[in-house]
Amino acid sequence: MANIYLAPTSFSLYSEKPEKLLQKFDYKIRANNFGRKLNESEILTELKYSDGVIAGTENYTEDILNNLTNLKVISRLGVGMDNIDLATTHKLGIKVYKTKTTPAPAVAELVLGLMLDVARNISKSNHDLKTGQWKKQMGSLLQSKTLGIIGLGTIGKALVELVRGFNFNVLAYDLQKSDNFPAKNNVTYCELDKLLKDSDIVSIHVNLTNQTNKLINKDRLELMKPDAIFINSSRGEIVDEKALYAALKSNKLAGAGLDVFHQEPYLGPLTKLNNLVITPHIGAYAKEIRMQMEMEAAENLIRGLNEV
Repeated sequence: MANIYLAPTSFSLYSEKPEKLLQKFDYKIRANNFGRKLNESEILTELKYSDGVIAGTENYTEDILNNLTNLKVISRLGVGMDNIDLATTHKLGIKVYKTKTTPAPAVAELVLGLMLDVARNISKSNHDLKTGQWKKQMGSLLQSKTLGIIGLGTIGKALVELVRGFNFNVLAYDLQKSDNFPAKNNVTYCELDKLLKDSDIVSIHVNLTNQTNKLINKDRLELMKPDAIFINSSRGEIVDEKALYAALKSNKLAGAGLDVFHQEPYLGPLTKLNNLVITPHIGAYAKEIRMQMEMEAAENLIRGLNEV
């Protein structure tokens, strides 16, 4: 009987089908009951005897993988693999899978929601009214502004398609340039510094690598317009949070929307800013997308264990 661990806290929360599928194979199932992402010591303790894991965004480093001596299969609930040391899994013979269903539609919709929220002060107005203040906040239009997308991959493209009706002038920065999509969708490639200088809204959609760690730092934030909006739904480590806090605190940026942070759960100083809308890493948390991804993650885990 294989031991498996369900690391995402909300696994099978909206549909019992993924867990029932796993139960058919008579696995011994344990789940994350911490209500948050596992830290490194918890991974070592919780997965000590696990043959397989359905993984969230917790980190599977070289040290952790070398100490999980029973682990044979990692089934990633998602498409991002930057939290798994793939060189080490290859060396140890650990099978690694990811879901084919992309969270792009869900992430793109959240990004649009954050843009609208920040531009029209929706959360701020909601808070004021619920605390007894009838205080009208002047906002800004999104229509016909310049949208800068850093990373024109699957999610970046989904965002372009979603916001067509806003008549944005769309700029994009990406090391790997697409041949057909920009021409068909009126997207202009440019260098990163130009994108930051010219954009009214900047949205991040790149993977976390050594090159993108703190890609958005103090110097690059200073290139942005003082009335610009900054959105990050990718990975928290891509942005220097101290530099972003300083820029927002001093009103060098009009506002920002963040769904991701260096440390999660996040309870730091950014939560005190009035010109920032924050969400707890819910980019992929649309029920329809989530249920598809969970079924795929369960099927991938079963496939991997059967092939061991």
